[in-house]
Amino acid sequence: MKNEKVKKIIIGGDPGGFDLKNAIRDHLVQQGYDITDVDPESPDLFQDVAVKVAEGVQSGTYDRGIAICGTGMGVSIICNKHRGVYAALCESVYQARRAKQVNNTNVLCMGGFIVGPEMGRVMADAWLEAEHMQGLTPEMAAIVEKEFDQLVEFEKTVY
Repeated sequence: MKNEKVKKIIIGGDPGGFDLKNAIRDHLVQQGYDITDVDPESPDLFQDVAVKVAEGVQSGTYDRGIAICGTGMGVSIICNKHRGVYAALCESVYQARRAKQVNNTNVLCMGGFIVGPEMGRVMADAWLEAEHMQGLTPEMAAIVEKEFDQLVEFEKTVY
């Protein structure tokens, strides 16, 4: 089910994530999302993909981003170097959903060597359909909200 609050998504994958990226991209286009697909300048540089996705989300041009490389680790590290970008490397539907519910992530990272196309589509759906704080008890929501606010304040001192 398409999340009507999420309109524009930027997605990219290096050669290790290319097939997974294409499967997710095609699935999301069928659901009616506005997708921008970015490819690396050099076929060997996952960094190009991560920077394009992170900068697209950071600028506010895109509501959310999806970055994919062989393991997902490289793109997640680079995306998280950008202020206001909260990227989560996920390998399960549960992680993807909780990454939005609890951590309010705006970039989903996956590994094409690890996650198959069908799992990737289901993970993307779970993450896109989730809302921050959704399903949390009031006590847990209060803790998560305080922690997220502290993270935002901490970023101001770092960047």
